[in-house]
Order: sequence, then C-alpha cells, then structure tokens
Amino acid sequence: MSTTKNPIQDILKTAIQREIDAFTLYDTTAATVDNQVVKDLLNDLALQEKGHRAKLEGLLHGRVFKVLTKEQKKKVTDYKITDYLTEEPLAADSSLQDVLIVSGKREKASHDLYAAMAEVVNDEETIKLFAWLAAEELIHKRRVETLYEDLILKEN
Repeated sequence: MSTTKNPIQDILKTAIQREIDAFTLYDTTAATVDNQVVKDLLNDLALQEKGHRAKLEGLLHGRVFKVLTKEQKKKVTDYKITDYLTEEPLAADSSLQDVLIVSGKREKASHDLYAAMAEVVNDEETIKLFAWLAAEELIHKRRVETLYEDLILKEN
C-alpha cells in the first residue's frame, strides 16, 4: 500500500500550528501585561484564534463546514496601518502600541495564508472555509488597526 502525500493536510497542519502560536503569544502576553485594555484585547484575540484552530482541526479530520452567512460574506476593508510599522517582540513591558503592531502583522500574515489556501483547494466548502477564515483574520486586523488609530494616532 503506497502512501500519497496530501499537500492540503500539510497546509492545514501549518495553519493549525499558526493558530496555536498566535493563541500562545496572545495568551502568554495577556498574563504579563498590566494595562487592562491591552489584556482584554489579547484575551479576546486568543479566544478567537482558539476557535479558528478548532475549525481547522475539524477540517483536517474530514468535517465540512457551511460557514459563510450573508454577514460573513461582506467585503472587509484593510486599513493597512500596521503593514508599514516596525514590530518589536512582545514582553511584559510591551506598550499598547507594540501589542497592536504585532497583532496587526500576525493577523495580516494569517489572512494572506488563508486567502492563498482558498486558491489551491478544490472542494467548494473548503474554499468557503478558507475564505471565511481569511475574512475573519482581516476583521481582527481591522479591529486592531482601529484601536491603533483611536488610541495611538489620535494621541499624537
């Protein structure tokens, strides 16, 4: 019996690991920061990444999701605020600005990965799942960038 390599499963495993890494980053950093706004944002992002992981693991194990509602199909605008900013590794003394930059860049990278995955799979429901995940990450990025604009740019 020959074993064939399934590139989609490899992509899913990579995506799952990215969600685990994002969850760990947000959760660990949330436990070390004192600023309640930053802590709440990180905890919320961690929770959402955990949900994405569950969907990806389900897909890896053969479950198919009908995920796109009318609301989820809306076009999401990318503000691109964090795209050109320099990120610093997160630490206990990270500022809100540092956290928002790192978060925005992580969400963009996840969006780009899921958008690319939607282009390489053949199953219509899997395409929809990856498109939904890409949109979700862009929504997270927009939320982070809106906070950046409101809390950092307007202060300057």
